[in-house]
Amino acid sequence: MSTSGDFDLTTDELRAVARYAVACASPVLVLFERAYPGDPRAAAALDAARVFADGAPRSRLQRTAAVEAHRAGKEATDDAAGRVAAQAAGHAAIAAGDAAATAYLHPLAKASQLRHILGAAAHAARAAELSRGDDPVVAEYVLDAARRRATPEVLDVLSRYPRAAQGRSRVRVLMARLDSLLRDPPPTPRVVDDPGPFFHGTKADLQPGDLLAPGHDTNYGSGKRSNHIYLTATREGAPLAAALARGNGRGRVYEVEPLGTIEDDPNVTDKKFPGNPTRSYRTKEPLRVVDEILGLTFPPPETVRHMRARVAELAELGIEAMDD
Repeated sequence: MSTSGDFDLTTDELRAVARYAVACASPVLVLFERAYPGDPRAAAALDAARVFADGAPRSRLQRTAAVEAHRAGKEATDDAAGRVAAQAAGHAAIAAGDAAATAYLHPLAKASQLRHILGAAAHAARAAELSRGDDPVVAEYVLDAARRRATPEVLDVLSRYPRAAQGRSRVRVLMARLDSLLRDPPPTPRVVDDPGPFFHGTKADLQPGDLLAPGHDTNYGSGKRSNHIYLTATREGAPLAAALARGNGRGRVYEVEPLGTIEDDPNVTDKKFPGNPTRSYRTKEPLRVVDEILGLTFPPPETVRHMRARVAELAELGIEAMDD
């Protein structure tokens, strides 16, 4: 059934947007529940959104739950003179409220309607970055995850609305950034002309001539199947990669030869270091092992433990350590 307005918007399309918003808001719910363990309002809003997304009629349940979660978010952001944990919790609750409010997206060609589509993800990104020391790189990871989980149906709905207007608040900036990520084609990868030599860190015991190929479980993050092999042209980066790699035994660093084209590693260049000063790359083609590099200095165990703990904290928020 279509809803009258400036264009058609079916109930099934509303449900698709609700599913998307729930998926964006759910990972940061832990930030609210950790700060306010006795407050059920944010979780109730996500449950109400799921009820609608799963096929129930739109009702006062979603509207009321959204209002209550938004109220919880405002109370949290006003709490304790702006404690960072409370600020993060507040945005997590608002994200949940925005997910419940997607049921009331209207087919009106107004930018104000975009909050029903993008608000949950934008507030989730703000919550995540606040929880990690107001780190904008964390927000970029969350927005990139929101980009990847958007279905064709959600993108089609978004295309019927005007673009998000730039605003002064951080959430409005994040919403406009996500809107651009969803609508605009990705930039053309830079042609890499680095002469090398190149290095790869791992715990695998390899011999000269061995080939490293994509398609295996990654050494980092969740261990999911990797579409790329990673390499660097700096000796300093490879020992850290080797120390962080999964597996037993000592870390090893190899000089490698790319057998195909290489591209900038977006985990670094898109999110942390524009221009790729760390000379970090990836490829879908094999790397040939030239030789093991000995005598390198590896990071101390406490550094490795700290970085692994950070990866685990990000994973709790639904942030994958490696965007492959």
